[in-house]
Amino acid sequence: MSFDFATSVIPGWHTTIFPPYFVAGAIFSGFAMVLTLMLITREVFDLKEYITIEHIEAMNKVIILTGSIVGVAYITEFFIAWYSGVQYETYAFFNRMTGPYWWAYWSMMTCNVISPQLFWIRKIRQSVVATFILSIVVNIGMWFERFVIIVTSLHRDYLPSSWVMFYPTIIDVADYILTFGIFFTLFFLFAKFLPVINMAEVKAVLKGTSEKVKDQKLSSATRPELQGRPAYNKDVE
Repeated sequence: MSFDFATSVIPGWHTTIFPPYFVAGAIFSGFAMVLTLMLITREVFDLKEYITIEHIEAMNKVIILTGSIVGVAYITEFFIAWYSGVQYETYAFFNRMTGPYWWAYWSMMTCNVISPQLFWIRKIRQSVVATFILSIVVNIGMWFERFVIIVTSLHRDYLPSSWVMFYPTIIDVADYILTFGIFFTLFFLFAKFLPVINMAEVKAVLKGTSEKVKDQKLSSATRPELQGRPAYNKDVE
């Protein structure tokens, strides 16, 4: 899809940065969506021993990296539009920033470029509540990115007589809500009938048999009433 945009002649789309820019954006928004769903699943199914703070912090670091790449791509688009000397390209990008859809552009910049930088603070990076809120903010920002790319590039044509504003119809809104319904229905069905965590991926956070025996011996040694008794293994029960 990014190549379809890049090979078009529409100002705002005709740029070779689109392919890597879309890949970075997909990783960025993908990690944010996974965090949103993962934190809900972690709380509902009580998976705190399997999905640890270390996992959440590592994902937040990826969001910092990919969010910074996306931010550089936004700035590069403006530079290339100015450096090209093509007045239509220059107008398309400055229209995004100062035109009638300025609110969508600045919402995109705030959610996708500024908000992920809060993860540089370790306390925020390790906070489940802050991570959940910021993951939703990133998802909102990526929606605005699609809106900015599509709408602001099409509502101004080469001829002023073709300039229009986009107003969503009830069909557009219903279609968008339908996508949420389909996605969450499939996700809930998956969580109900299939394991939400791959067993092979949780070995690192589980104690081995030797460690469990060692903990039981230490417990018996520190409690006089248990000395001389065999270690009780609750897993056997």
